[in-house]
Amino acid sequence: MMTPSLQQERSRLLEEMARIDQMIRGHVSRQTFRVQRGGQTITQGPYFLLQRREKGRNNCQRVGTDEVETIVAGVEAYARFQKLAQRYAALTEQMTWDKQAPDIKKKFRPFWRPTSRKRRSV
Repeated sequence: MMTPSLQQERSRLLEEMARIDQMIRGHVSRQTFRVQRGGQTITQGPYFLLQRREKGRNNCQRVGTDEVETIVAGVEAYARFQKLAQRYAALTEQMTWDKQAPDIKKKFRPFWRPTSRKRRSV
């Protein structure tokens, strides 16, 4: 039997995911460079860099200061989408387990395993 609250939560998550209009995968970092000129240290920057994986390779590109806010918002939206998708998957899995017969649930119950073994004295 499907719990109405779980189904409602899943529907709410899907609606919230659908409201995300733009997203960008990756991470935005801020860089500055220190350069020695005429015996003085000069700090140049900040420069913003969008780092992401594409086709198995690391792709980095500079982001202009006029685009930073939009890019950061897109990266944050992607992170939010991922979090919502993980929650949706967890709820769907919970609903699936709730539908199973009690003997199947018992068979696949998570098992407990100690993190370290106790040493026995001889």
